[in-house]
Amino acid sequence: MVEPISDLRPNIIMVMTDQHAARIMGCAGDKSAITPALDAFAAQATRFENCYCSSPLCVPSRMAFLTGLQPHQSGVLNNDTYLASDIPTIAHALGAKGYDCHLVGRMHFNGPDQTHGFAKRPIGDIGASYPGGNPPDIGPLTKGRGNKGPELEFSGCGETSYQAYDHAVVEQALVTLAELKTAHASSGKPFFLLISLFCPHPPYIARRSDFEPFDGKLPPPELPTPETDHPAIATWRKVGGTASVSQSAISNSRTAYYGLVSMIDRLFGQIEANIGADDNTVTIYASDHGECLGERGLWWKSVMFDESAKVPMIIRGPGFEANRTDTRVTSLMDLSATILALAGTSLTEHTGTDLRSSDTWSNTIYSEYYGGLMNIKLADVRHRMIRRGHHKLIYYDGFEPQLFDLEHDPTEVNDLVNDPAYSGVLADLTHLILQNWDPSEIARKQITNATRMRTIKIWVRESRPPEPMRWTDPRPERNAYE
Repeated sequence: MVEPISDLRPNIIMVMTDQHAARIMGCAGDKSAITPALDAFAAQATRFENCYCSSPLCVPSRMAFLTGLQPHQSGVLNNDTYLASDIPTIAHALGAKGYDCHLVGRMHFNGPDQTHGFAKRPIGDIGASYPGGNPPDIGPLTKGRGNKGPELEFSGCGETSYQAYDHAVVEQALVTLAELKTAHASSGKPFFLLISLFCPHPPYIARRSDFEPFDGKLPPPELPTPETDHPAIATWRKVGGTASVSQSAISNSRTAYYGLVSMIDRLFGQIEANIGADDNTVTIYASDHGECLGERGLWWKSVMFDESAKVPMIIRGPGFEANRTDTRVTSLMDLSATILALAGTSLTEHTGTDLRSSDTWSNTIYSEYYGGLMNIKLADVRHRMIRRGHHKLIYYDGFEPQLFDLEHDPTEVNDLVNDPAYSGVLADLTHLILQNWDPSEIARKQITNATRMRTIKIWVRESRPPEPMRWTDPRPERNAYE
């Protein structure tokens, strides 16, 4: 019998979801949410109350988490951009340190490199591997997919391939987890398993068993559409066509979203049940960005209000206190820095900080957005947010900024940008936000990227490159309203 190698570095298991708003969990204070598995997990873990994504959009947020580079540093500005294969990720760094790194499920990689350092990826994305590729076929439910107000009218009760995908991912993840645990028991080699799900990302369609517990029982959005909008938000709202969404569509969309969160919670519970008691395992739950869900009359993500930019982050394991709420201002970059530190390694250019650091915490994070949300087509945008302590500045290239004091105004309805009492805060945060971030340089890069991408998308349409890792629903007929 071969004795296992002694290795005190922890195994790391992370579950990442897509578009789960930080506020919509029982443990976060939402009395309507049905999230018993996440609530029980939070009781054993540390929940980070003020965690932000690096971009309120899937691809830039995920690539920032994986690389520790802000979007303008990696060049991944929108959902069409490739992450260059010579940019190391946490999977490269952990693999170089002897970790067995597996990815099961969604990560929204664009291009031929669908692993970016992960040794194995038994299930890839449900979406296209290349920008301009065909989206999943959801048949009669297709009208409910997209990011415009009229599409919300097709939200409701039904089954989609997206839900089936998440169940398939968890089924495979449990097989992979068992294999990794067996290998670890034999060799002592630590592992990093990243399980990534699609939901509660829209379309806002949930199975009846998840829809009905919320039907007619949810409160309406708390924050009304403002009478006077910031011009950048007004443009977003106009192009998104959210002004004329019916009350029934609002209700059905919110009901289905809560139902999808409930489904995700149940799937997370299945994973949790198979992790088992292990003092040398770190378990993480997080999402890539939030969801507005009708607050302020806004939907989806891509804005810097907390509904969109905040994410859930819960960590259990050595170094993390049970049943604790951490109120520091943190980000997903700090999460990936922590994963690296747990493995005893680092990435030279990484901009995050180990959450277990005993040093004085800066309470400062950045988030960026450059456009690129599905069928909402805007002129190239460049805006960046900084939160330092309880102050938040949103800098819009070409528009007046917005400034909020979250201590006195946690719902961000009182813009203080022209308040003389905050002129010093405005000057300080503006200086910080423009350090090493040049909107004019980024504008030139966007033009170059758009020109390149036009050729790539035509190539994709004409040649249909193979997508060997892409998951295809074996039962597309399941896509139907109930």
